[in-house]
This record gives sequence, structure tokens and C-alpha cells, in this order.
Amino acid sequence: MSKQSVQAKVFVGIAAIIVVGCLVTVIVLSGGSGSAGWRAACGSAPAATAEKHASAITEARKPLLSNGNSPHLGIEVVNLDACAVEVDWKADEAQPTASVVKLLIALDLMDSSGVPSGNEATAVRDMLSASDDRVANRLWEEHGGPAIVQRQAEKLKLAHTSPPGDAGQWGSTQMSPSDVITVYRHITAGLPDDKRDFVTEAMESAPRSAADGFDQYFGIPRAFPGTAWAVKQGWGRTDGRRVLNTTGLVRTASGTFAVVVMGSWNESIDWTTATAALTSATAALKSALTADGASKGSLAASGG
Repeated sequence: MSKQSVQAKVFVGIAAIIVVGCLVTVIVLSGGSGSAGWRAACGSAPAATAEKHASAITEARKPLLSNGNSPHLGIEVVNLDACAVEVDWKADEAQPTASVVKLLIALDLMDSSGVPSGNEATAVRDMLSASDDRVANRLWEEHGGPAIVQRQAEKLKLAHTSPPGDAGQWGSTQMSPSDVITVYRHITAGLPDDKRDFVTEAMESAPRSAADGFDQYFGIPRAFPGTAWAVKQGWGRTDGRRVLNTTGLVRTASGTFAVVVMGSWNESIDWTTATAALTSATAALKSALTADGASKGSLAASGG
């Protein structure tokens, strides 16, 4: 073999390694947490806190209030490493969950039959990542509908959670931001590894276009670009209101956080305006998730 041929093959091999390395880098940076996992130690209730991020709350409320249409907003951000609340605004007020209730559906299923496998695993992942309503409808009917919410509320001690008035409308389930945070604390600190990984891997692979075609990259995914996240979004209409909820886990240089921003407006608002407002509100919380802004102990903001 000629010297030139050997050199050519070496160059081709190096180029291939570079290409593969670049592809791996792109995959790792494209969203989610990769192989790092979402285990946390905040099993107990997060520490009660004093006012800290009041300015973040003020900024978060501005884009929602500026659009009128009778906005309702609830926020809670918890530092799962310090087990302390960072931001708290009307966090105990129940709001419609829309698809966020799919977390309870998945947890209830795993309580009764363990981590799904085969076709059922694919279906439940689709329900969590792409927010597939068809899967949620089937599991809701098969496992008792409102009883799912009641079982999980009792198990997790969710103080502000209740089933829908219409048993068939799972999206009208009511939960407070603080209760959704409790669900994330259970996922990260209470579930065994296999169950936690199943749920969070689905959440961190959420595609931009949901199963119904809705752009679910509002709130957390758009407000925290370049940050590892695992989300369960919610959108829909209930009781004459348009509902948008962005919830999930976010990892920054200062630690791992559970973030919940729940909003609703009169139905007269359009989706474009509502999603822009909720995303702006979520972005206003960045100071609470940065190394300088996040507490090392147990300080946070509260709202009335």
C-alpha cells in the first residue's frame, strides 16, 4: 500500500471521528439532561422562606397583566438541592392542570403495575413527551378516571388537588403549583431509579410539536435555552378559560430546580398572545435559578 493511501485512510478516519464527536455534542446539547439523571434529595417539604425574589415576581406578572382577559397566575420554584423555595406566588391556589395531570396518570399506572414495557411503554412515553391525549383517555378510563387523582392526592398528600367535576374531563383536574412541585419532589426523591428514569427520560425528550400539533416549547423550554430540562406542559380550555401551564425540572450551574408556572385567561385571548406572555413570565424567574440568585440555604420570595 502506498504512503499516500495510508495517509488518506488516516485522514478519513480522523474526519469520521470528528463528525461523530460533533453529532454526539449536538445530541447532548439539544435538550434534556443526557445521562446525568434527575435524582434529588428533597424528599421532605421545602423550607418555608422569607421574601427574596420579589422583583422576579413583579416582572413575571407584568406580561400576563398587560394583556388583560382576567389573568390568573401561580408560581413556585424550588431548589431541589437546598430543598428550599426560591419563588412563591399564589402557590397554594388550585388551577386547571390541562395535560399536567398526565403525570398523575403515569405515576398511578406504575404504582399498580410497575414500569411499563413493550407497546405500553411506548404509549406512556408518548403521553408524557408528546402529550398524546389518546393514551391519556384510554388510561383514564381503564384505571378509574377521578379515582386516579384521588389515589395520588392521598398518597402524595396533595392538599390542593381535586378530580374534575365532569368525570370524563381529566384536563379539568385542579392542582396548585405547590402540589405540582410535590409531584416533582416525589419523582426525583421518592421513586426508585427505574421509575424515575422512565418518567424523566420521556419528559426530557419532549418534541417541539406535540401529538396534537401544538407548539409545546413555551415557558421553560423557550425561557431557558441551553439549559437541561425535563418538562410536562399543559394547554387547553376549561370552564370558559384558556389554560397554559409550564412545569418541569431545570438544571443550571447552581443546581437542580423544580419550576411550575400555571396561567389562565378568559377564552377571548389567542394562543399566540397567551404563550408569549407565559414564556415572558417564566423567563423573569431566571434570577432565581442562577448561581448568584439561587439560595445556598432557605431564602425565597412569597406572594399574597
